[in-house]
Amino acid sequence: MNSCAVIIVNYNTGKLLSRVIERVIKAKGIDEIIVVDNNSSDNSMELLPQISKIQSYFRKTNAGFARSCNYGAKFAQSDFLLFLNPDCLIQTQSIAKTLDTFNDNQDVGLVGVWVKNPDGTEQRATRRRLPTLWRAIKTYTKLEKFARFCNCMAGVNLNHQPRPKKPKLVEAISGAYISIRTSVFNEIGGFDEKFFMHFEDLDLCKRINDAGYKIMLNPNIEVVHYQGTSSQSNQGVSEYKKQSLQRYFHKHCSVFSSYVIKAISRIL
Repeated sequence: MNSCAVIIVNYNTGKLLSRVIERVIKAKGIDEIIVVDNNSSDNSMELLPQISKIQSYFRKTNAGFARSCNYGAKFAQSDFLLFLNPDCLIQTQSIAKTLDTFNDNQDVGLVGVWVKNPDGTEQRATRRRLPTLWRAIKTYTKLEKFARFCNCMAGVNLNHQPRPKKPKLVEAISGAYISIRTSVFNEIGGFDEKFFMHFEDLDLCKRINDAGYKIMLNPNIEVVHYQGTSSQSNQGVSEYKKQSLQRYFHKHCSVFSSYVIKAISRIL
């Protein structure tokens, strides 16, 4: 029988963290709940229920999202890992349906779900393509908002396309809900810890693709993501995002693309 560990990295998420945990506790298919706190200054961790299924780990500094995800994964004993944002509310059947998706598709290494905004609309990063220079330019100049009129204007995000009715293969998914086979996660070396925050999810998707595994989006599994809850208390988010954008292109794209992106990020 499949086992799944939910790993949540927290940083000043407030009362929303306890709501997320409450949903996870009620979910079917969970064996472990691992919460890693990145030296929060609020009382979010104090609000968690004291039950044996929850393992809490406290870091002395804000080690970044990628590094703390890897840290939490070291304690997991399950066949599958779910990296869940601390501001992402799941449904009772979300994880069980995710595991079913893996079982029905043995060549799939990572499964993403339909991520909604609190108002019920599709969140922009739910289904994505891996960044290229031209795609990134269209996304960051906001030209991609015209993709609903012409697909040629599509950037990294594909939220202009009709919602699929059944699971489909994609290049990348939202980082709010990342479910992955533990064997695949270990094979590719987990998250790249040089990404402090942002782009670590796209980098993970890129390396999963490069390793020969497929990424699947299941639009029939819905979650609600209160995007940016933790970021509100982190003054360096904008700079971290620029650094991560540059690192992604330096790591995965041409030298020319890397230089262009570096120049563009200076004026973003």
